[in-house]
Amino acid sequence: MAFLGQLPPALLALHAGALADRYSKRRQMITGDLVSAVVLTTVPVAAALGTLPLTQLVIVAVVQGAASVLHDAAAISLLPSLVDRSLIQRSNSRVGAIAAIAATAGSHLGAVLTAVLGPARALLGDVVPFLISAGCTARIQARETAPHRPEARRLREEIGEGACGTCTAMTGCGP
Repeated sequence: MAFLGQLPPALLALHAGALADRYSKRRQMITGDLVSAVVLTTVPVAAALGTLPLTQLVIVAVVQGAASVLHDAAAISLLPSLVDRSLIQRSNSRVGAIAAIAATAGSHLGAVLTAVLGPARALLGDVVPFLISAGCTARIQARETAPHRPEARRLREEIGEGACGTCTAMTGCGP
């Protein structure tokens, strides 16, 4: 299950980044949050009805992983429109620190909820933050700039450019 949850980031990260460049980042983030909330809610509902097959858990893991990739790619792309250029590095560091704290606290809270409520109902504790995130994202006032595209381009070309840019940033080599 853990492997299946990590499969979407490996397969969809470049696609999600290209989609964030093409469409509304806020909408992509809200959609990712709401999809995550809905698919996670299906687990305790199915468990309460006594019909929770392993297949459903696999689907939930994959869909929630894909929704998270879409959300995260858009969030990374939106940050520069929210803060001054001189604050990007500091802002990225703070976002990373908050994510690490949330992951650590969340795993401990998840363990407590699992012990108290049981594993299926404990997932409802994961649904609430997704709903809060969607609500907070909807309140963001920053205007998103429409990407400048002089000609129609294929998603594959944009993904290639993103991969090349990532490689260049990591290695320092130029095209």
